[in-house]
Amino acid sequence: MSELSGIETKRQEAASIVQQFICRAPKKNHEALVQLAKEFTDMFRNEGDMRIEYFQLSNTDDISDFTNMTKTVPSTKSAEEEEIWMEQIIFRDSKHKDEYIAKCMSDQNVDRLYKQFISLITPGSAIMGKFNRIIV
Repeated sequence: MSELSGIETKRQEAASIVQQFICRAPKKNHEALVQLAKEFTDMFRNEGDMRIEYFQLSNTDDISDFTNMTKTVPSTKSAEEEEIWMEQIIFRDSKHKDEYIAKCMSDQNVDRLYKQFISLITPGSAIMGKFNRIIV
């Protein structure tokens, strides 16, 4: 096995499951969400082969044959009042994800952070999905 293919294999093994959460949030809650993201990140940092990343939608332009995300994430407010956030959690594999979720279910701190997060986002706007790596 070449060094490059060995690096690619390790990269694939280190991140085969991606859990994404996308939601709208009032712009007035931006700083509170940033602080909450820092708390989540600090908690996740202790989980070894897992990463958590946050992104904010920056482009609302339509491109031919594609629907812009601003039209798919539910909202009753204007773009001037809200922003779209994406949280991405990257797990080594399904077993790793299941173990972490089970641990979270009994962690009161996770429950507190989750409730705080839900109180800061636009009700009914959260969507999520689990993605498995496609090996090409």
